[in-house]
Amino acid sequence: MTDLLVFAVVPADRFDPAILAAGEGLLPGLRSIAAGPLAAVVGAAPEGGLKGRERSALLPWLLASQKVMERLLVSAPVLPVALGTVVEDEGRVRHMLDAGAAVLGQGFQAVGEGIEMNLAVLWHLDTVVARLLPSVAPELRQAAAGGDEIERRVLGTVLAGLVAAERRRVRAKVVEELQAVTRDFAISEPTEPGGVVSLALLVDRAAETALGAALEALDAEFDGALTFRLVGPLPPYSFASVQVHLAPATKVCGARTALGVEPGASPAAVKAAYHRAARDSHPDLVPMNGDEHDEGGVAAMADETARFVTLSDAYRVLEAEYAPVSLRRLDSILTE
Repeated sequence: MTDLLVFAVVPADRFDPAILAAGEGLLPGLRSIAAGPLAAVVGAAPEGGLKGRERSALLPWLLASQKVMERLLVSAPVLPVALGTVVEDEGRVRHMLDAGAAVLGQGFQAVGEGIEMNLAVLWHLDTVVARLLPSVAPELRQAAAGGDEIERRVLGTVLAGLVAAERRRVRAKVVEELQAVTRDFAISEPTEPGGVVSLALLVDRAAETALGAALEALDAEFDGALTFRLVGPLPPYSFASVQVHLAPATKVCGARTALGVEPGASPAAVKAAYHRAARDSHPDLVPMNGDEHDEGGVAAMADETARFVTLSDAYRVLEAEYAPVSLRRLDSILTE
């Protein structure tokens, strides 16, 4: 049986399987698996999955995933699934969709018809420094130009503060302008030396023209001193990326055996069984025969610790049966 690589979740009534027909850059054998109002887009997973592979080995799969997403975005809202997510068969995929329907529904409510656009705002740092330099006290500039090492360091510190303040001002203006045309956004530090800010933007399809107009207005306001690098449309990776927590069916069976629960047991019953078993095996609660420092006591404590770990792992596996998916959202991160 071939494991399935899960690419995305889509509304079943908005999705046309014909768009997965073989084409340039698309993996062969792509298909959809439906359960209720949702469908998962899947393909055959490579042997051994993708986790732990070198970046160079992951690149073809990343490009293949992008091709799948391009097709899907044409016709339907998309919840992207974390790259490399493998589920063992169709039955487990349907279980993921059924048991995770509420969470996945929340994801579609959060992103709506939105698409992601990634924006990098850049400037020429030398030009910015040259523009800010005249605002520094003339005495400090003259002393630094004369070769005074201490004054040069002070000048560098002063300029760094001025640049940071200017960056904050530009960031605030960019965010203010774009808030009016986006559903949501996340801000992060740029990775390039000339970067001002990087933003992930959640934009309604109908607002793409308004986004372009907002960027043109910013370009005019800053007299062309900023560069706006816009990439998209993309699935809403930064706003509702699906994380799948399902274990293989054999591991689920073993977890039920470890906790002594039957298939179909309620979450409350699983929790109660775990608490009972944990009380009987927790290293701090189980009386030991002999001194805990002698060989027998140490061995007994090690056995009980191992059993407690096994029970805890089993409980996490069964918890995931009732909550097989979660949504990851990128947090805004700025250092200044």
